[in-house]
Amino acid sequence: MYCLNPRCPKPANPQSHRFCQTCGARLLLGDRYRAYQPLGNGESSRTFLGLDTHQITDNRCIIKRFQNQTGEERFRQETARLDELSSHPQIPDLYAYFEREDAQFLVQEFVEGRSLFQEMTQDGSFDESQIRALLAEILPLLQFLHDHQIIHRDIKPTNLIRKGQPPSGGQQAELDVTSWALTDAPELTGWLQPSKIQNPKSKIQNPKSLVLVDFGAAKRLTQSALARPGTLMGSAEYAAPEQLMGHATYASDLYSLGVTCIQLLTGLSPFELFDGVRGLWHWRSVAGTVSDTLAQVLDKMLATSLGDRFSSAAAVMDVLGIRNQESGVGNPGTRVSLKPEPESHWRCVGTLEAGAGVNAIAPLPGRDLLFSGGNDGRLVVWDCDRGEALWMFEEPGVVVTTVAVSPLGDALASGGFDRTIKLWDWQSGTLTRTLAGHTDVVTAIAFAPDSTLYSASRDKTIRQWLPHTGEAIATFSSHKAAVEAIALHPQQPILVSGGAEGAVKIWHTGTRELLRTLSGHGAQVSAIALPPESATAQSSSVLSGSWDMSLKLRNLHAGGLRYNLTGHLLPITALSCNPSARLLSTASHDTTVKIWNLETGALQATLTGHTAAVESVAFLSKKRLASAGRDGTIRLWQVS
Repeated sequence: MYCLNPRCPKPANPQSHRFCQTCGARLLLGDRYRAYQPLGNGESSRTFLGLDTHQITDNRCIIKRFQNQTGEERFRQETARLDELSSHPQIPDLYAYFEREDAQFLVQEFVEGRSLFQEMTQDGSFDESQIRALLAEILPLLQFLHDHQIIHRDIKPTNLIRKGQPPSGGQQAELDVTSWALTDAPELTGWLQPSKIQNPKSKIQNPKSLVLVDFGAAKRLTQSALARPGTLMGSAEYAAPEQLMGHATYASDLYSLGVTCIQLLTGLSPFELFDGVRGLWHWRSVAGTVSDTLAQVLDKMLATSLGDRFSSAAAVMDVLGIRNQESGVGNPGTRVSLKPEPESHWRCVGTLEAGAGVNAIAPLPGRDLLFSGGNDGRLVVWDCDRGEALWMFEEPGVVVTTVAVSPLGDALASGGFDRTIKLWDWQSGTLTRTLAGHTDVVTAIAFAPDSTLYSASRDKTIRQWLPHTGEAIATFSSHKAAVEAIALHPQQPILVSGGAEGAVKIWHTGTRELLRTLSGHGAQVSAIALPPESATAQSSSVLSGSWDMSLKLRNLHAGGLRYNLTGHLLPITALSCNPSARLLSTASHDTTVKIWNLETGALQATLTGHTAAVESVAFLSKKRLASAGRDGTIRLWQVS
């Protein structure tokens, strides 16, 4: 195992270690991924062959460590965008993103195959038919990237991998440190060798498909970016003149692809083909037979002046008669749903009168009981079938902001303006314990499957408690403003929090480390939910609702946006998932509750009836829902 600390003098460690024996740094990323051996270094990054310790087979991955030089926020945005684009079959999957101290880490799919550079050196120079086939595969991919405002900035033969093609000649293959191609290096253990492992989860069905790797230099191009110079990224011998000056454009990728083509045609390096004095490429005389059409296309791709070069990949495809078949690739990112499709018919079947504004509700699993807390300091246990209060606990003068039920259903927890968490035996109506430690309003509480309790506060912290002793065993602190919402993953040791600064933070509850921060909301994050994977037909996801009136479903591990829902006219205050029905409900200050399809994001219904802001919402069953608001009522809804 290899230590990821760049300053560690002796980074090699035994596989059984969890902390570096030399510097003490944590060896696993997210308590899951470990670096096995270094592959290479870039200007601002290091690449490692990694292992996913949660997988028995197909467990290799690529770990890239970036020094925090471009700013955390920008890196988060570009990582989220890369995650959205990785649904494309010719782009490696982005498995996870981590932040640790002054560095960021990307964990990506290990692409097993031969790079085009290896093909050239082992099989000889390419002919025209091979170059045309290459362009037919890569130009549509470049157009896809450019359509989504991404410039790769490092296109070269070692970054183009032919998926699943082993090295030829029967000789021992060396690890291509740039392209992450396969290795049969003897120092790797047998279970790690590619020849012993298949890749059943690969997106790419055609084993000869070309994959574009190493998006470490990729950049999202915006109007503001066009107006300012940047830093040279990529490989100088393949970089366009404007990219060498820090002004990469979409046409810069076409230039690099052109350089790649003439290198493959001639077998010579770009430095040998370029006349630096005259600023000209001399490749035709040393290439094989090439038609005038292709030669003219390559010359135009290699033009020094942007005005003389192709402006888009689509323009090159038009000249070569290449059809763009990218229409089947999903468009990542935003999906906005405003109209019900199809409309589902929910009706109010009962109203519970609480007498004062209700801030929080929580159902008791397996029973038709509901707990509520509100502005009058009362905790009420409601029988939803009979429409009446069974128990009432009063705390005069204390505003209750949040309630939660323990996994066994035997304890009720409440938090509020008095800065404490109170634990109740709801069946006897007795207060069993008060947990004190927060220095501001308690905004959210949640029980973990092991019955430990987590609480969030406007003091910018999250605390973990042992309810049976009242001991605070951990404090999570990274938010720059009040923590307004928390949620615990039902299957993974993951805690997610939302803050008033608009950030969503992902924590590991076992190691208690901050794994990553998701940005994108323009206002306070007021609601968080973690739906099971089966409910969204996606990898692990996180839902966040905000005072910016939007609801985002994002990849929990990398931050890529799956959909962004708008429709509420005022801030979103709460949300609830019903995995069995694949439904999502949201509450808002606009007095409405909306029902969405959790998988597609389609709006299915808008429930009206509350006369003031709706503060809480919860599914009681597959077909029943409760909502509570400042109008002092709890409304019970049922789908017909």
